[in-house]
Amino acid sequence: MSIITVLGATGSQGGSVCAALQDNPHWKVRAVTRNPASNASKKLLEKGIEVVAADANDEASLHEAFRGTTAVFALTNYDWGVVMKKGREAAGEEEKQQQINIAKAAAQTPGLKHYIMSSLPAASLSSNGKLPVPHFDYKHAAFQWIEEHAPELAAKTTRVWLGWYPSNMVFNAMMKFVHLPGPDAYAWIQPSKEDAVLPIAGDVQHNVGVVVEGILEDGPRSFGRIAIIITDYLKLSEVVKVWESVTGKRGVYIEVSDKTTEKIWGVGGLEIASQLRWGEEFPDWHKLEPERVISLEGLGVQGKVRNFKQALESVKENLI
Repeated sequence: MSIITVLGATGSQGGSVCAALQDNPHWKVRAVTRNPASNASKKLLEKGIEVVAADANDEASLHEAFRGTTAVFALTNYDWGVVMKKGREAAGEEEKQQQINIAKAAAQTPGLKHYIMSSLPAASLSSNGKLPVPHFDYKHAAFQWIEEHAPELAAKTTRVWLGWYPSNMVFNAMMKFVHLPGPDAYAWIQPSKEDAVLPIAGDVQHNVGVVVEGILEDGPRSFGRIAIIITDYLKLSEVVKVWESVTGKRGVYIEVSDKTTEKIWGVGGLEIASQLRWGEEFPDWHKLEPERVISLEGLGVQGKVRNFKQALESVKENLI
């Protein structure tokens, strides 16, 4: 049985990978967490999943965590706390270094056959520097580092691009609908045109694991490719309609300026505004690096993923 080491195992993406593979007879899941004593880590242990301590900021700890592993799911997080304290670029640099640390450890792991990297498109590169989005761009910069400094690892790497999380409507205050008591309606207030297209990942906690399992089954055919987890391309006005159909409430879309968004939400709001404005110009992720894209159909998982409406149905009680 081969070992897959999963970073971010207690979060949405890593947890999805653990759940999808825990009963797969070909794989033993090794979950990486900074705190094996946490309740989330204990729940993994209760499911029979091996839990090890490591930190993406500590390369040495990663070498130990990767010992004997065949595949790695590499995940880092853009730290919004750092964004608010030090700025968007500082948070990006920190995440890039974490990805480099993970890649260095993986590249030096004997017997590693597959490196699966959670990443995002290069907003600055695609827009010729006009529309940078740091939490996209620094992930791509980390992959460029791998291509240049660890080409053997790059040769067995599959990137995963994950679209917009529907759970943002529950957990991200900026993305929640706001109740308007007078008309008894709910407003979705965003810094983007209502006819702009949003690429949506569907049910992240389910879909990531399904796709990663498909990538592993695909093996070397997925090396050098990008698996894009997007179940729906919807206009923002259409997103409101789906929300209405799930909640039974009336919704309205309101566009605000980037400047107003920054006044309300600070620099973190500006980062989200940058993402949405870039998306207005580059709505179709499948066209960004088309020669590298491997579709959900190509992985044989199209019928297994859950779409936007299904994702909202799963969190319906928390949408309003």
